[in-house]
Amino acid sequence: MKKLRYFVSFCLCLSFVSLLAQSDKSKVDKVKEIVVEESGIHPLSSDRNDTVIVDLDNNVVVYSYPKETASFWYKIYANKDCEITFEIFPAESNNRYNYFLYKKSGDIDLKDVYEKKIFPVRANLYMDEMEKSGTGLSESAEIDYADTTKEKNTKQFYHTAYHGAITALKGDVLLLNIYHMSGEDCGQQLILKSNNRSQTFQSLYSPCYKSQIASVKTEKVVTVRAPQVEVVKVVLPNENAIASYVVWDSLKRSVIDAEITWTKKRKNSNTTLKGRGDIVLEKNTVYSIHFSALGYKDKTSSIVTTDSIASFKHYVFLTPIKEGEDFTMDKIYFFPNTYAMRAEASSELNKLLKYLKENPTVRIEIQGFTNGNNRIKASPDDFTEGSFTGTSKKLSQLRALKIKSFLMENGVEEDRLVANGFGGSRMIYSNPQNQLEANKNIRVGILVLTPKENVNQVVKR
Repeated sequence: MKKLRYFVSFCLCLSFVSLLAQSDKSKVDKVKEIVVEESGIHPLSSDRNDTVIVDLDNNVVVYSYPKETASFWYKIYANKDCEITFEIFPAESNNRYNYFLYKKSGDIDLKDVYEKKIFPVRANLYMDEMEKSGTGLSESAEIDYADTTKEKNTKQFYHTAYHGAITALKGDVLLLNIYHMSGEDCGQQLILKSNNRSQTFQSLYSPCYKSQIASVKTEKVVTVRAPQVEVVKVVLPNENAIASYVVWDSLKRSVIDAEITWTKKRKNSNTTLKGRGDIVLEKNTVYSIHFSALGYKDKTSSIVTTDSIASFKHYVFLTPIKEGEDFTMDKIYFFPNTYAMRAEASSELNKLLKYLKENPTVRIEIQGFTNGNNRIKASPDDFTEGSFTGTSKKLSQLRALKIKSFLMENGVEEDRLVANGFGGSRMIYSNPQNQLEANKNIRVGILVLTPKENVNQVVKR
């Protein structure tokens, strides 16, 4: 009986598809695009001049719609195998929505929906209290399905196992229609989740949109869709197969300079070889590839070749370090017991300088660390630049100030830079057993601080 109730409810949902097809198409064909990929869930645009407004404080993507809009459309591209769930909450408590979810391997055109060439794979009736519990594909619900006496099960139809997470394979496209059914509407909020990632999208009618944007810290972000993974060519006899990679900023959707290192190990062999950049592929070999760039979170992936190999190009997305997060620059070298930098430090310093110039809103704290808290005493005949006598903490402070001075001399404003020395108070290895571990303790850390701009300023990237 319970299954029959759910089936009847679902049939009622599908009856709304005809209503949707008969509605004024000019008012419902505004589609917002989203990509689900390894680096997260991101809004997209195919127009480089387009912008997306992001509420920075709450990490909410905010969209504006004309007041007469009845349907909100979201096209979701799966750039990886994943499970997708979502919840929909009305902006006003007296509003109700239905949703219709379509899925296809490859692109979906709204014309396919209007002409009934494709039908929903999931749909639902609106709930009586959806402003509290939302509606959508839920990962979990506090419902005892074994208890058939609960009358609320029918009202909470969307919580059935059928409406749990939907599986999408790489290359699948989902089209989600959120249809306003009743109430004096202001808009709705969509919380999209995939595995351990989550992103909130808020679609508001123009008056509500203008009111909200005026009261939040916002950012304009250009989000141009990146090219898909492409196979370059099949390898001909006596030709090398090449694996090449292009690294992108996952938020700005632009190419960045990154270091690509890899190791390879043939199957049934313990020998490991290392390399950088593009990989000349060998048959029956396991490759581990590491991607890193200053100001971004590292990423590692792997490939395993068989007897058949082909050249290919992959696009890899790195996530920028956010406010409150830090990264280590252990290749900024100083002469022992001094705050004088070695010549080898220049490459890493220039990377930091480039990062700050390409991200003019970023403020950083430069953190100096030493191996332990021993007191340092310079030799009487040591005339090395930066020769020092004093505490390890004081030395780490002077090293941080040295880096700050370099950045200021090369055009970075002082109010974007804070320098602090912590000595040996935050060692990675509390009791280092060798020089390698000791060198890990001697490092420079960069902590990303609150952006420089006024909280109400709109920044165009």
